[in-house]
Amino acid sequence: MLILFIMVSSAADDFFSPSISSIVAHLRISESVAGVTFMAFGNGAPDVFGAIASVLSSPTPKADLALGELFGGGLFVTTMVVSTIILTSPFDVEVFSTIRDLLFYLAALSFLGFCFIFYNRVTLWMPLTFLGMYLLYVLTVFGAQAVHNRKRKALQKENSTKSVKSQMSRRSRKSIHSVAPMPVIPEIEVQEQGAPFPEISVVTGAIDKLKDHMAEKAQTSRRYTKRASFLMNGDGNVNHLHPYAKHIGLSRRESELSNEDEEFVVIHGHVFQGHEARSRAASLVPEPMKISSWQSKDVLTDLIEHLDPRPDADDWEEMNIISKFMAYINVAPNFLFKLTIPLNEQSWSKPLTLIHSFTCPAFLLFSLQFFLRAPFSGSPGLWLYGLAVSIVIALLLIFFTELGVQPKYYKEVYSYAGFIMSIAWIYLISSEVVNVVTMLGVVSRVSHEVLGLTILAWSNSIGDLIADVSVVKQGYPRMAMAAAIGGPLFNLLMGFGLPFTIAKLQGKYISMTINPTYRLLILFLAISLLATLIGIPVQKFRLQRPHAAVLISIYVAFIIFVLLSETGVLVWN
Repeated sequence: MLILFIMVSSAADDFFSPSISSIVAHLRISESVAGVTFMAFGNGAPDVFGAIASVLSSPTPKADLALGELFGGGLFVTTMVVSTIILTSPFDVEVFSTIRDLLFYLAALSFLGFCFIFYNRVTLWMPLTFLGMYLLYVLTVFGAQAVHNRKRKALQKENSTKSVKSQMSRRSRKSIHSVAPMPVIPEIEVQEQGAPFPEISVVTGAIDKLKDHMAEKAQTSRRYTKRASFLMNGDGNVNHLHPYAKHIGLSRRESELSNEDEEFVVIHGHVFQGHEARSRAASLVPEPMKISSWQSKDVLTDLIEHLDPRPDADDWEEMNIISKFMAYINVAPNFLFKLTIPLNEQSWSKPLTLIHSFTCPAFLLFSLQFFLRAPFSGSPGLWLYGLAVSIVIALLLIFFTELGVQPKYYKEVYSYAGFIMSIAWIYLISSEVVNVVTMLGVVSRVSHEVLGLTILAWSNSIGDLIADVSVVKQGYPRMAMAAAIGGPLFNLLMGFGLPFTIAKLQGKYISMTINPTYRLLILFLAISLLATLIGIPVQKFRLQRPHAAVLISIYVAFIIFVLLSETGVLVWN
C-alpha cells in the first residue's frame, strides 16, 4: 500500500501536473475551465469507467449500488479534499464559477433524490436528463469564460486609455511649467502572448542582478526546467517567490477580470505577461543535446540522462530523511514512468521519443485492459493494431525529425500525450489500491456497503487528493477547487447518465431503491455543498482554515452516523 501511494503521488506530482500546466498555457484557458474539463476528466475517469463496468457487467444492475461509490467519493472530495486544498493554501475563490459548480451539483443531487423517492426503477429519460444537464453545464462554463474574456479586454483597453491620457497630461504640464526633466524610469520589454520571446532589456542595476540570478538558476540541469520563478508587478518590484501573488490595491472586480494581467513573470532571461503568465513561463524547455549522428556516444548518454530515475543533486541535498527514503522506493516506479509517460519538462531526445512511440500505445491498452481484447470475432488482439500505430509513428519520427533539433510542436504534443499516459497510470494504480483495500475489508469483515462508502471511496479519491494538492503547490488553487467540485459533479452526471443510458438501450431492468446508509450519504453530501455555498460569502469570498475545519467536522459526523446506523443504534422508520 505504501509503494502504491508513493507511485500515484509521483505520477500526479511529477508528470500529470506539468502536463496540465502546459495545456492551460497552450489553450489559453482559465483555471476554472481547466479544473472542470481536464482536471475533472483526469480525476473522474477511474470512477466513471468503474461505474460503466459495474453496470454493463451485471444482467440486473442496481442504481443504488452503482451510485453508492460515486456518492461516497463525492462526499470525501467535497469535504476532505477541499479542506486539504484550503489548509495547503487559503485563497480567494473565483466567485461565479465556484457558485455555479455548487448549484449544478445541488440540482443534480436534488433531481436524483426526487427519482429515488417517486420511482422504484430507472427509466430512459432519467440518465438522458443527466447527460443533458452535463451538456448544459459545459456550455455554461465556456459561455462564462467568453464573457469573462470580453470584459477583461474591455478593462485592459480602459486602463491603456487612462495610461495614455495620464502621460499626455504629464507632458503638457511639463511644457507649461518648464519643469526640469524627470529621471529616466527603467523600462522592461514585456512578452506579449503569441510573439517571439524577447530578452529582458534592463537599465537599473537591481534588474541586472535579477537577470544574473535567473541565468545562474537556469544552469542547474539540462534535463528539467525549474518551475519556480520570480513574480514581478508592473513597477519592476519583486513581489515574492510564491508561485502566485495577490492583487494589492485593486477592487475584487478588477482583480478577477485582470487575473494576472497586471503582473509578469521573469524566468530564464525572459519576461512573460498576460493571463497565463505562470504557465507560459513554465512552458520553457531546456535545449536538446547537440548530437551529430547516431554513431555518436552522445546518443546513449542523452538517453541515459533522460531515463535516470534518481532525483537531481540539488533536490537530493534539500530532502529530509523521509523524503530520501521515499525517493529510494520510487526509483523503479520512476524509471517505468519515464519509459511510458512523455514528460514535457525534459529536453528533446529522439531516441527516447522512438521508445515512447512503442511503449505508450502498448501500456495504454494494457492499463485499460484492452491489450488482448479482439475488436471482432476472429480478429487478433488490439495489441497488434497498437503495434501498427507505433510503427507508423516511429517512421514519421525517423524521417521528419532530427537528432539535435527540437521539433516545432514538441512541447504541445508531449503535454497532451503526457496527460493521457498519466491518467492511464493513475487509473491502473488506483485500481490496484481498490483491490488491496477490498482485501483488507474482507479480512476485517466490514460490510460491503460501509466498505464501498468509506474505504473504497477513500482509495478511489487518493488520486484526486494528490493531483489537486500538487496543482495547488504549483500556484493554481482555483483550478484545484474547480476540480474538487467539478470532478465529483462530472462523476455523478456521467457516471449515472452514460452507463444507465447504455443499459436501458440494451433493454435491462434497473431497480432503484434507497436504503438508510444511502439516505445518510445524500443528506451529508447536500450539507457539505450547502456549507461551502454559504461559507463563501460569509468569509468574504476567501476560503480560510476555519472553513476547512467545518468540512472535516461534517465528514467525521457522517462516519459516526454510518457506524451508528450499521450497529443498529440509529434506526430509520
